[in-house]
Amino acid sequence: MELSSILYTLIIFLTATAVCVILFNRLGFGSVVGFIVAGVIVGPHPPGPVTFAQVDELQNISELGVVLFLFTVGLEMRPKQLWAMRRQLFGLGGAQVLLSAAAFGGFLIVPLNLHWQSAVIVGLGLAQSSTAVVMTILGERGELATQSGQSSFAILMAQDMSIVPVMALIPILSHGLGHKAEHPLWMKTLMIAGVLTFIFVGGRYILPKILGYAARHRSKGAFGVVLFLGVIAAAWAVDQVGISMTLGSFLLGTLLSASDYRYQVESVIEPFKGTLMGLFFIAIGMSIDVHTLIHQWEEVLLLVAAVLAIKIIVLTALCRAFGIDRQACVRTAFYLSQVGEFAFVLFAASVAAGLLSQRGAILGFLVISISMITTPIMVKLSDRIARRLRETPETAPSLPAKDMSHHLVIVGLDEVGFTIALMAEKSGVPYIAFDRDYSVVRQGKQAGRIVYFGDILSDVVQQGAGLTRARAVFVSTTDTNRLRAIVLSLRQLFPNLNIFARVRTLKEQEFLRSRGIKHAGTMFIESTLFRGEELLKDLGVTEVQAKQLIDSMRKNDYALIRAAFSQGDIESSQV
Repeated sequence: MELSSILYTLIIFLTATAVCVILFNRLGFGSVVGFIVAGVIVGPHPPGPVTFAQVDELQNISELGVVLFLFTVGLEMRPKQLWAMRRQLFGLGGAQVLLSAAAFGGFLIVPLNLHWQSAVIVGLGLAQSSTAVVMTILGERGELATQSGQSSFAILMAQDMSIVPVMALIPILSHGLGHKAEHPLWMKTLMIAGVLTFIFVGGRYILPKILGYAARHRSKGAFGVVLFLGVIAAAWAVDQVGISMTLGSFLLGTLLSASDYRYQVESVIEPFKGTLMGLFFIAIGMSIDVHTLIHQWEEVLLLVAAVLAIKIIVLTALCRAFGIDRQACVRTAFYLSQVGEFAFVLFAASVAAGLLSQRGAILGFLVISISMITTPIMVKLSDRIARRLRETPETAPSLPAKDMSHHLVIVGLDEVGFTIALMAEKSGVPYIAFDRDYSVVRQGKQAGRIVYFGDILSDVVQQGAGLTRARAVFVSTTDTNRLRAIVLSLRQLFPNLNIFARVRTLKEQEFLRSRGIKHAGTMFIESTLFRGEELLKDLGVTEVQAKQLIDSMRKNDYALIRAAFSQGDIESSQV
């Protein structure tokens, strides 16, 4: 292809993507649907103005986006947190895969008269959910730290781990075609154990030392190359033994989560992850056969509706059985109602093994793609249903704020939260504070502060805090995901409540303000300006000059500082 043709294709490609992403973001469907629709427009099927037939190649490249995304998710998860989720991971997640597959199998065998071997494989494929779609939405909405976010994450990880035995079933079920396993079971087990050991040793000991060497010598280029080498090596290694690449990258990210270079690692990965994730969703849109959809739309929509209904029913029942509250059950079930990208691979392998017809695979691909497109709609629907299902405990707990009104609620009694509590107390403003760390609560009580133990994301704690009568809430936490989860949840549940949030960076401040949190602000800049003024005066700058400079930097909500940040790629330093 000539250079001029390549440039023309790229112009059409990028124009369609930009228009669709902006449009669907404005309509409230999110960027994921925009990318998928852009893929439909520029794909190899009508009405694409450009014949871009290399969909498989694009999907292979874009899968690196999912790998990098799960790596960054792993950076947010400490090994102790992962172990604490073992009941949901192996119990809830494992049960979801088996029960959903059984329900789909029954649906495919009885009404559709599909052969049982094919029904087993297709059912296991439909039981999967899209890690890329769900985790992207959870991250955008700041819900990774919520109960529904944690349960969704556990189920998705269990689904990823189920990929190995599911793929192993294909040659077993197609025994009549002479397919044999490449390696015996004992050898496969040893290979998997060896790869996991390799990732553990590399992620725990080798990679941090090399990254530390690059950081000490201020070699950003070497830091980035070594980091990508580690992530890609981990993904490649697990792929060679039949495990999902995303699981390998997630494990490596978890091992690096406790390192000193966690934030630098995330800043290096972030721009590549966003671009490749966009390509991944575009490739999904390209795989949609519009011609088949137009001629068999009734059958396709019926199958999509059946898939969504079965998954929602199974997930809701399982979540309730595992003690998850009704709101989180609804959100988890609706978030995971789509079919995941792994089903593309599974259905293609089933066709090659003779377990699935070409027509069945095309219908399956349409069901997968359309179910992904419906996810933002399902998320909005879950919000409406969940708001109507707010649980009121049968036995009302003690309500610390039962006699309070127009009061301040402080979430997180760290040094900043403690200072706000002290200021409220000295000013005669009624307040009540909550923290999830009991040692912090105990210290606060000993210091005379009005603080209680509890998670503000819980309905019971929200009732105890009297948020319906409160005038304002101040949220102080250094955990970005938890901060987003708290403020965005309170914004939805209590729209008349003034929410003040202490954030770490101007980027996070802009993110929250764009979602209606007007009083999100970084206190680190203000404290830096205060210390900077003292520093300038110590260096010989007059008091008047120093004050004028600091005032100019405070003007228009730190406009001068935000402009300086936008002019260059400023990263956090590792001291």
